[in-house]
Amino acid sequence: MQLKLTIGKTLPSAVHSSQYSIFVSCNKCGGLHETGISVTLGDGPVDKQSVGDFYGEQSVPRSLANLTNNSVTCPRTGKQSTQKNSHQIFLVPTSS
Repeated sequence: MQLKLTIGKTLPSAVHSSQYSIFVSCNKCGGLHETGISVTLGDGPVDKQSVGDFYGEQSVPRSLANLTNNSVTCPRTGKQSTQKNSHQIFLVPTSS
C-alpha cells in the first residue's frame, strides 16, 4: 500500500472518538482555564490541541463553533471574557 501526500498539506493528529474538556486561553490573565464544558467527538485529537489547529480550514462542528460565544470567568481576576480565537480554545481528552 502506498500513501500519497500532497505537498503543503498536513495530516491531523491521529483521531479517535472520545470525550473532551474545553479549555480556553484567558484574555484577562493569559492563563489556561477549564470552562466546565465537555463534548464528545467522533473524530477528535489524541492529545490537547486547539480547535483552530485541529480543524484547520475544514468546517468546525457547530457545537465547537458556538464556544466562541461563551463567557468564561477568570479564577485569578474574577473578570469575565469571551475567547473568539479558535486557536485559543483547546480540546483536552478526558480519561473517561
